[in-house]
Amino acid sequence: MNYKKWLIEDLQNLNRDRFAITQLAESIKTVEAEFSAIRATDYDKVPGNAGGNIQEEKMLTAIAKLDELQANLEYTKKHVSDMDRLLDQLPDDERQIIERMVINQEKYGADTIAQDLGFERRQIYNKKNAALNHLARLRHGASFQT
Repeated sequence: MNYKKWLIEDLQNLNRDRFAITQLAESIKTVEAEFSAIRATDYDKVPGNAGGNIQEEKMLTAIAKLDELQANLEYTKKHVSDMDRLLDQLPDDERQIIERMVINQEKYGADTIAQDLGFERRQIYNKKNAALNHLARLRHGASFQT
């Protein structure tokens, strides 16, 4: 298993996941408003609606959609929290390197980071690799081998 590759993919998607939390919360509000509108509508006056079947079907659909969105929101929040907790375990210079080169994927990242932190370019890549190995060990346990 390539734990390091999976870690890199998760780190590269971290900003997208942070944005998704906001989007999911907004989608939940929208579905809650739809649900309220469904409850407020008098479907008994809709022709061919025997016993409120349309309202019941719409409510069940909204509930299922709401449940799915809430589950996705909780999963995404936990995932982002877990990743942030892992990143907090890194020394400041390694965290900056990971954030800039992997998470934010800065163009010319190694050169500018080397200049900003006062390291040689080669040292930046060595620190990046060490930080990724450290994060992979933290995430996947002591049995992970680099």
